[in-house]
Amino acid sequence: MGENGDIEVKMPDKGASIAGLLVLALIVVGAILFFTVRSVGVSEVAVIVDPLAGRIVGTVEGPRYFLKAPWQQVAVIKTSVESLDMWTDWATKKTGEWPAVTALTKDGLEVHVDITVRWRVDPRNVVKLYENYPDLDWETRTLAPLLRETIRNTIANYTAVETIEKRAEISRIIVEKYKEAVRNEESLAHAIIIENIDLRNIDLPENFKRAVEQKLAEQQMKMAAQYKKERLLIEANATAMQKILEAMGEARAKIILANSTAESLKIVKQALGADTPVLEEYLRLLLVKEISQTGGKVYVIVVGGGEEGGATVVPVPIPSGG
Repeated sequence: MGENGDIEVKMPDKGASIAGLLVLALIVVGAILFFTVRSVGVSEVAVIVDPLAGRIVGTVEGPRYFLKAPWQQVAVIKTSVESLDMWTDWATKKTGEWPAVTALTKDGLEVHVDITVRWRVDPRNVVKLYENYPDLDWETRTLAPLLRETIRNTIANYTAVETIEKRAEISRIIVEKYKEAVRNEESLAHAIIIENIDLRNIDLPENFKRAVEQKLAEQQMKMAAQYKKERLLIEANATAMQKILEAMGEARAKIILANSTAESLKIVKQALGADTPVLEEYLRLLLVKEISQTGGKVYVIVVGGGEEGGATVVPVPIPSGG
């Protein structure tokens, strides 16, 4: 009220009104941007779901920003390589994402299989995959059970010993069968790509492993004994052959020597004619030469006795004490 009792009406400040409107506008714009602008990162795909329309209205593959209606929902699916780990460290009792797969061999022995599967989602097929798995739980609901089933069906075709001897073959079959199972699973909609499968270990019971190790040790000892036997036989045969060859050589040498001696005597006899004393002297010289070379033989010379009056030389060994 004024001094005279009049009522005064104050007009609002125009500057304050404009500021208030700007703040309100910024709040509205901020709210709109908050509910409409989204981003998706590297190796991610955003699936945009419109609950009013009751369907998936699009996908956005990152990295990028995108706009959506405020009432629309967004599900982000990773397309990078992920691992499905099934293993157990029995010493520490630690496990992977899941424990090792328990399976029975062909002969009824329980084994534990450690395995790792690396897989990723194909961004081209995420819509159908999301429709079948809106909770993004395809690994838990399908990939892991399929892997356990594949391992158990494969191990059942091999005995416990064969799981050791044919480890590479078992690994190859598991890879082939699991990839086939994933391809044929309709709910996965060809959206899962298996990058690699690593069969890390097939763990056998301790008592069986000890029995196998003992058997292998016995086989190695048997092989070593057989090898030693064959080596000794080869060495014996080689020694015998060497002696045979030496004997044959010595026999040939004696034959050659005998033939050459007989021939030389024949030539000497023809040269000397009936001069027996000279022939006897020649034979004595040969005898002395032979004794000096052999050091252990003496010869008895029989002159005459043949039809042609030839000489016969007979070697007679001297006893070691004589």
